This record gives sequence, C-alpha cells and structure tokens, in this order.
Amino acid sequence: MKQLTLKALFLSGVAAFSMNVHAASVYDQCVADAKLLIEAGIQGGNTAARQVQQATTVQQCREELTRMEVKYEDQWRFEKDGKQYVRAAYSVMTPEDRLKWATLFNAIDTKNFMGVRYLMAVYYRQ
Repeated sequence: MKQLTLKALFLSGVAAFSMNVHAASVYDQCVADAKLLIEAGIQGGNTAARQVQQATTVQQCREELTRMEVKYEDQWRFEKDGKQYVRAAYSVMTPEDRLKWATLFNAIDTKNFMGVRYLMAVYYRQ
C-alpha cells in the first residue's frame, strides 16, 4: 500500500508540474522535461524514465539551441584574410547565455536518454 501511495503522489506531482510547463517557453519546457526524466530515472530506473510523456521534442530543443547560437553568429563565424573561420559558439557568449546554452545542451542529452546526469541517475538511483 505504501508503494502505491508513493506512486500516486509522484504521478500527481508530475501532472501538476506538466500543467505549469505549458505556459513556459521552449527552453523552460526542455529543462523541465530533463528534470522530470532524471526524477523518474531515480524513482523507477530507465524503464520508468522512458515512459514519461515529454512536453517538447528533441528537435524543438535543438532549434532553441540554434536560436541561442545565431544571436552570436557574427562573432563566431568570421572572415579574415580571405579565409573563413569558425569558433565554437559558446566561446563568444556572455557567461549568462553560456550557462543557459550548457543547461539546454545537457537537457537535450537527457531527453535522448544519454548524458552524465541521466545515466548516473538511472544507474545509481539515488
């Protein structure tokens, strides 16, 4: 009975959380999906995490990541002496944007059921 109560509590929390996510931006939804997958992975392992319904697709999150990079495109893609040069986009971002970019990048890994945080959560489940 205790097990059933914990599952019901977890599911009701997920439902309430997902209702709040609908009003958020794509970035916020991607990060929230990742947190939800990690929580489900800790509770029930990889199988439980794969059954979680996500608010956004991986493609939507990647498009948001691209939007963040395009903001700095003139700084990381440039021409010098007739040659084209390209830097890593995050190398020219402000610290605040770099943090958001890295968080979204990790969220995409989690949504793909990969990445250190997700794999540690489902493996150690603590």
